[in-house]
Amino acid sequence: MKIARTSKTILLLAFSLFAASLIGLSQSPRLRPRLFSSDIRITVNPYGIAPLAAVADFTTRLKCRVQVKVLGEIEISKDFEDESVVHSIPILGLYPNRDNTVILTLYAHNRTPETRTFSIPTGPLPDFFPEVKINTSHPDRIEPGMNLCSFSTSDGNTRMTYPFMFDRNGDIRWYLDLSRHSGWCVPFERIRNGRFVFGLSDSIYEYDMLGKLTNQIAVPGYNFHHDIIELPNGNFVAAGDKDGTTILSRNGLIPSLGDRMIEIDRLSGAIVTEWDLRQLLDVARNEPMNSDGDWFHLNSFWYSPQDDCLVVSGRHQGVIKVTRDNRLKWILAGHVDWGKSGYDGSGPETAPFLLTAVDPDGRPYDSLIQDGLVSGADFDWAWGQHFPVILSDGNIFVFDNGARRNFSARGPFYSRAVEYQINETEMTVRQVWEYGKDRGQDTFSLVISNVDNLPLTQNRLFVPGIVEIPPAYYAKVIEVTYPGKTVVFEATISFKNLLADSLDNGPYDTIYRAHRLSLYP
Repeated sequence: MKIARTSKTILLLAFSLFAASLIGLSQSPRLRPRLFSSDIRITVNPYGIAPLAAVADFTTRLKCRVQVKVLGEIEISKDFEDESVVHSIPILGLYPNRDNTVILTLYAHNRTPETRTFSIPTGPLPDFFPEVKINTSHPDRIEPGMNLCSFSTSDGNTRMTYPFMFDRNGDIRWYLDLSRHSGWCVPFERIRNGRFVFGLSDSIYEYDMLGKLTNQIAVPGYNFHHDIIELPNGNFVAAGDKDGTTILSRNGLIPSLGDRMIEIDRLSGAIVTEWDLRQLLDVARNEPMNSDGDWFHLNSFWYSPQDDCLVVSGRHQGVIKVTRDNRLKWILAGHVDWGKSGYDGSGPETAPFLLTAVDPDGRPYDSLIQDGLVSGADFDWAWGQHFPVILSDGNIFVFDNGARRNFSARGPFYSRAVEYQINETEMTVRQVWEYGKDRGQDTFSLVISNVDNLPLTQNRLFVPGIVEIPPAYYAKVIEVTYPGKTVVFEATISFKNLLADSLDNGPYDTIYRAHRLSLYP
């Protein structure tokens, strides 16, 4: 009996060990089902206007996170943290005119990551795209990201927009073909949802990185141009001309351009607030750049959340600050010839709102500098400026184009990135930093252009959008340290002007603005 019981025990033990081995084998990674449960379907340029973007669609047996990598001289990697079994993964940063190697990696709980490698071929860039040359690059000192350029070209009649991004090696890794929109699609700025916004005619458009039109707002009676920003409440403020707006000029009653901002509800398209700059400024100011109806030439603005105001740039007049209810707070401009406000000059005087320029010790400069007739060694007004930025300390950072500096067409010819400190209580302004003056005509851009404050490094971006030194026509993207002014990145974007028969009347290529952004929102 003892022998029988012993044999039975041995058999049970042997069976248990065998069963355990089967369970262990079933849990071995080699015998587990693969995470991919379907083939990967790759769609290049899914909406027909983003040739260097693709989408990978597939399913998985378990909920997985996904990582995508585009290999190359500068690798692009993106982790998608959301777990799912149905995946539609955007692939951004493909190189043009090559077979791109792309790796997808799946991550599931308690499972070994699983990868698939595949190739995505792309075509060449359009032959009229500019050439990007990197003059200086210190990767360990520059702000990370890609350089977004709002590039446009023209055939002499119609302007077409092709925003693109290039990396620190000068390789273009993304672009949109917006030529379906006949006209200048500006400002092309990224908003909080990761999409891009621009205005054209009476509509505002939003596009995503894959080229999908995600929103369109039509506001009849307005023509949008130059700038759109997103307010903290999600509404847009847009620069627009309003049908039927007039001013009284030396030629009588004429249409008025570039003098209107409107706040637009994103959902309904309704106008929430309207700013009429004719009510605030002197429309007949005798400034040499004034061209009758385009008396202000609104080109950009920045929202101040601290006091619910807007800092506004008018190329033909200066920089101003206005309240939510359309009241003037100050004017940052030379003091020559400021008269009464109003469409016909019958409103309040504007001169009391002029800021007084002071030196580092707080002493006012003489009248020639105040008026803008001469430039001081450590102070000058901004001339034909663009893109005022409000910095975290409240200072105003702006691109000073230098157009008709000191009211003269004879120069000196240079553009600057310039920072001003404004004391609103004392109504004074002090210049605290500048870059670009010493570079002269090499970075002199008469029109468009922008600056930026780069948040991680606190470096400054200086972007002359069109430099004309015939036969050379180019833009620059220059990153300098702050306050030291060491150039840590510089790219020259050389225009080809292939589509225009001539450069008369401005059909040349341009970079409206450039920013340093992450490729994936």
